[in-house]
Amino acid sequence: MPDDVLTLAEQFRRALVANDIAAEKRLIAAYQGLYARVRDLADALVLEIAKDENMTPAQVRRLERYGRLLKTVEGELTDYGAFVKTEMSVAAREAIRMGEANARALVAIAFGDKRLAARFNVLNTAVIEQLLGFLSPEGELYKRLGMLPAYTADQVANAILEGVGLGKNPRTIARGLTDAFGMGLTDSMRMMRTVQIYSYREANLASYRANSDVVSKWIWYANLATACPSCIAMHGTVHDLSERLNDHHNGHCAPLPLVIGAKNDITPGVDWFNQQPEAYQRQLLGKSKFEAWKGGAFQFGDLVDTHNDAVYGEMRSVAPLWKLLGAEPPVRMGR
Repeated sequence: MPDDVLTLAEQFRRALVANDIAAEKRLIAAYQGLYARVRDLADALVLEIAKDENMTPAQVRRLERYGRLLKTVEGELTDYGAFVKTEMSVAAREAIRMGEANARALVAIAFGDKRLAARFNVLNTAVIEQLLGFLSPEGELYKRLGMLPAYTADQVANAILEGVGLGKNPRTIARGLTDAFGMGLTDSMRMMRTVQIYSYREANLASYRANSDVVSKWIWYANLATACPSCIAMHGTVHDLSERLNDHHNGHCAPLPLVIGAKNDITPGVDWFNQQPEAYQRQLLGKSKFEAWKGGAFQFGDLVDTHNDAVYGEMRSVAPLWKLLGAEPPVRMGR
C-alpha cells in the first residue's frame, strides 16, 4: 500500500472528524438551551423534596411539580429530536458526498496518478442515500430517535425516585437528575457520529464497486493508536467488494482500496499488537483478559465478536471474557 494512500486516508479521516465535531457542537448548543428551560423546574422540585426529610417515592409521584417536570422533559426532547433528525440528514448527505469523492481519490493515488480520479465512474450521491436502509425515514434509526424523549424522561424519573428512596440528600438527587438528563445528549451524539461514519464508509464501498474494473478488494484500516482490540484484530484484513465494513458504534475504521495487481503490505493488526510492550497490552485488554490471552486461553483474533443491530445490521464488538473462555454468560441479578 503506497504511503501516499495512507497519508491521504488520514487527511480524509481528520476532515470527517472535523465535520463530526462541528455537528456535535450544534447538538450540544441545542441541548444546553432546552436544559436551561428544564433546570428551573428541576431545581424547584428538588427544593420541595428537601422540605420533607421523610418524603417517600410514592409521595414524590403525586407532586404537581414532578409531573410537570417529566412532561416538560418529554416535550422539549420531542422538539430536540426533530432538530437532530434534520442534522443527521444533512450530515449523512455531506458524508456520502465526501465518501464518494474521497474513494475515487484514494483509488487514483493507489494507481500513482491523481488525474485518474476524474475518469472513474462517478455515482449520484442521492442514489447512494436511497440505498442506505438506515437513512430511511421509516427505518429503525428514526424510530430509535423517536424513543429518546420517553426514555430520557424515564431515566430522570428513576434518578429522582431512586434518590428519594435511598435517602440521598437533595444535592445528590439533583446531580443524579442532571446526569440522567444528559443521557439524551450522549445518545443523540452517538447516533449522529455513527450515521456520519457509516454513510461515509458505505459511499466509499459503493464507489469501489462501481469501479470494480480497477478495484479488486478493500483492506480494513484502523487507527491503531486509538483502536479497540476488535478493530486492531481486523486491521490489515482483506475483504471482497460485496462485504461491508461493519464496525461498532462511534468506530473510525476505513476501507482502503486494493487495486488490481497490487499487494496488501499492511502489517496485520494481530502482528502489530504482539510487538507492543506488555504494559500496553495489559492496559488495552485489562488484567483478566490479558492474563487469559497470555496464558493461551484464546487467540487475539478471537476478540472480534459480532452482534445484530436493529439499525445497522451486523456490527462488530469486543468479545467478553466469558465467551472467549467458552463459559456461560453471567447471571444478572434482578433489583
